[in-house]
Parts: sequence; structure tokens; C-alpha cells
Amino acid sequence: MTGSLNARLVRAFFCLPLLFRAGDVPADDGRVPIRIVVPATAGGSTSLQARILAVTLARQTGRPFIVDHRSGLGGAAGAAVVAAAPAGSRVLLLASASLAVRAAGAMAAAETGILRGLKPVGQLSTTPLVLAVHPRVPAKTLAELLALARSQGGRLQAGAGTAGGLGHLAAAMLLPPVAASRIAPYRGDAAALRDLGEGRIDLLFAAAPVVLPQWVAGRLRMLAATAPSPHAGLARLPLTDTAASVSVTSQWYALFVPAGTSDGMARDLQREMRQSLRDESVISFFSEHAIEAVGGDAAALTGLLQQEIARYAPLIRRAAMVP
Repeated sequence: MTGSLNARLVRAFFCLPLLFRAGDVPADDGRVPIRIVVPATAGGSTSLQARILAVTLARQTGRPFIVDHRSGLGGAAGAAVVAAAPAGSRVLLLASASLAVRAAGAMAAAETGILRGLKPVGQLSTTPLVLAVHPRVPAKTLAELLALARSQGGRLQAGAGTAGGLGHLAAAMLLPPVAASRIAPYRGDAAALRDLGEGRIDLLFAAAPVVLPQWVAGRLRMLAATAPSPHAGLARLPLTDTAASVSVTSQWYALFVPAGTSDGMARDLQREMRQSLRDESVISFFSEHAIEAVGGDAAALTGLLQQEIARYAPLIRRAAMVP
């Protein structure tokens, strides 16, 4: 029933009236804002990167950029907006690895159509997921948490910032003692972290940039990361893939445009993205928030997307993940 409802809702996004029909996009006078669609709520890692990217691109190009949050359906709603936009639209998608996870799980048939409606531009960045727990949880290490989960018979309550996303899969894979019904999906990492800090849930996988400020404030404890990081707060954390045979790695972020966008326009955008990653303000922000710049091209992003979908499909089946 849930999959059928999601499919109908995603199809509804394709039917939304667009500002311009294909072929009716007016001449570009450089004053109309370019939208960076974030398929998540404000306050998450994707949102943070979109905001600094918008400022940097505006400074580089002399054009206005705005961030447009379109949360819902585990990120599919925002992706659908961009996939349905006509060629020449001034709209970009900043998506995360959760796009590949949902495609791998075939959460809704319409979501494969969304992927066909998107053209890869390039990978912006990558950052680890971090396993965080509420301070009341007695486990001080990853091994202790796994033992606690087994001893309590699945009574620990986990959270997931996005239904059917990468953090959801990481929790389902790492903690099989935590039944799927005990992983509560949220509409964004910010809401999930708020509930973790207030003790409504016990544990959560979330992207490092949004976990670190909460850790510094003492609202949570970090036990493990899904990938190594030179950041001082993460450097000593054990890796979940070596400690618990979890195959979920980094959360990546990448730019997409509507499929009808010309190759030349996509290459221009990719070049601007790379230039933005050399900006001092971006370098400083990324370093502070444990984000690694990538700046890959469209071919590399296409390969990554295909690789991630193939890798996550069996994991989703093995974890019996409930979206």
C-alpha cells in the first residue's frame, strides 16, 4: 500500500504546472535566479552545502542562485521536480547517495523514471556517516552497542533522517537486533537529531556535518563512522565496515540537471562547480564540517551512481529494510 501511494504521489509531481513549457523558456537576461533544488528539509548536510554553493556560484558568475527545499518521499519529491523540468530550465538538483539507495530498493516504480529524467553533472563532495547515540545509552563503544542491542531484544529505538535513505540502510545493516519497525524515519536529519538530543530515540546514523555541532554541544556521543576522516572529532572513531561488516560507506553529494539540458551547459556548470571548490570560503567550510571536495565529471558520477545502485540492492534485500 505504501509503495502504491508513493508511486501515485511521485507521479503527481510530474503533473504539477511548470513555470515555462518546453520551448517557451524566455531569453536568459542573467537576472532570473537559478534554483538549486535540495530534496530534503533545511538544516541537513545537503542544505548546508547548497547554501554555500549558491553564494559561491553567485559570486563567480554574477547571477543569482537560490536554494529551494523540496522534501518528501525520501528525497524523490525534489528529484521529481528537476526531472520534470523542461530543457533550458534554470534548475539544478543537489542530491545525495540516498538517491541511489532508493533507486536500488525500487521503492516506487516512478522513481526509476525520475533517474531517466536527470542528467549527471558531477560529484560535489563526500562525507562519512556517523553513528551517534544519546548520552543515556550506556554503550561507550560500537561493540558495546551491538551487545546491548542483542541483550535488549531489539528494544533500542533507532532513527533515520530519510525514509529509505543511506542512514536508514546503515542502521538496518549494522543493527539487525534492532527490528525494522524500531527504525523511525524522519523528514530530515535536523528533526532526527533533535529527537536524539532530547532522548526520544537512542541512536542514529547521520552525515558528519550535522552531527559534529551536536557532539561539541554534548547532546550526543559518537561511536563509529562509515569512512575515515582527518577531522579531529572523527579520526579516532572505528569504522563500521571493519567493525561490523557493514557495506555502507560515505554519503556523497552531486549535481544533476534535467535530462534535456545540452551537454555544453552541463559542462559549463561542472566547470563552475569545480571552480567553487577552490574558493577559500568553501575550503574552510568543508574542512570545519568534515566534508571532502571531489569535483568529479559527469562520466565519473554516472559510474558511481550505477555502482552504488548495484551494491545497495542486495543489502536492502538482506536487511529487509522498510521504507
